[in-house]
Amino acid sequence: MKLITSTLFLLLIFTFSQAQNNVGIGTNTPDPNALLHLESNSKGILIPKLDAAERIALGAALNASNKGLLVFGPDTDQFWYWNGTIWIPFPAPDNDQQALTFNAGTNTLSISNGNSIVLPNFVAPTGPTGPTGVQGLQGNVGATGATGDPGPQGIQGIQGNTGPIGATGATGVTGPTGFGSDNTAFTFNVAGNAAITDGSGTLTTAQQAWLVGGNNAPASNNLGQVGNAPLVFITNNQNRMSVEANGDIFVDGSKPIEIRRYFCNGCDNPNRNTGVSSVIWVAVIAGFYPTANSNSESTRSRMYENGGTWWFKGDAEGANGEDWSVDIMFIKRQLVTDTRPASQNGGGTGF
Repeated sequence: MKLITSTLFLLLIFTFSQAQNNVGIGTNTPDPNALLHLESNSKGILIPKLDAAERIALGAALNASNKGLLVFGPDTDQFWYWNGTIWIPFPAPDNDQQALTFNAGTNTLSISNGNSIVLPNFVAPTGPTGPTGVQGLQGNVGATGATGDPGPQGIQGIQGNTGPIGATGATGVTGPTGFGSDNTAFTFNVAGNAAITDGSGTLTTAQQAWLVGGNNAPASNNLGQVGNAPLVFITNNQNRMSVEANGDIFVDGSKPIEIRRYFCNGCDNPNRNTGVSSVIWVAVIAGFYPTANSNSESTRSRMYENGGTWWFKGDAEGANGEDWSVDIMFIKRQLVTDTRPASQNGGGTGF
């Protein structure tokens, strides 16, 4: 019975293959341009699943004739195809992740790979002036009233003679002297206590004041805020420095030190603009890591001013471009005396 069934099945396949040159599963009318036509409203196609070790093992037996072979990698959640030499994942991972920044002061849009563009100040064109409206009719002028006759001017009289000055009156009696203050002294001691002395003794304040010349006060006598508010120091009626309620220190409206990381992929001898103002900040290199194309990674780098912003310039011993990762520390100029020369080359003080 099994032999008859198998023979019948083979006969059906042979007959089908002679009738047409394509196969349909789930459809009786496969597309004539498709070698294999699959159709279903409730099922999908499941291709072989191979992890990294299994793909490596299979790749050892493949060559260029197997180009296009497709599997799914459960370890990466990606499809992999054989390009004739190696396995290629798709969709490929996005490794080009850049940061986009905008400097409102210079109207510059910069991307972290070093490229930037100055945006023009666009002003929309003025529309055409509309036609002047029709002028309204002028109203009738009212009748002018009759002007009255001016009266005659009277004759100016003769100025009289100045009379004699009268005699000075007698000085009045001086009133009694009022009571004076009983206070005989008002002083501050070295601890900042105010003391008032009168005939009954001396009254001293319980709390101390801060003296212009300095205090000789105990350690518990502090200057500051006891509430949830910043302690602000001003000059020329402007906030120059503040200690915030959480302890953060601000200089001229922001924290005095900022560290930024910049990326530059495939850069050979990069000379890039950070877009940070050299008028407000001083820049120093806090750390960097280039990946040279040779065993040696001898590197030179520096920060320099150009056109009001800070620029980074560096190079590695490798002949080709490298991937750079640079940490730059920006410090408010109020905190730094920067004696470096403006030129990007040379200068400095000898040892």
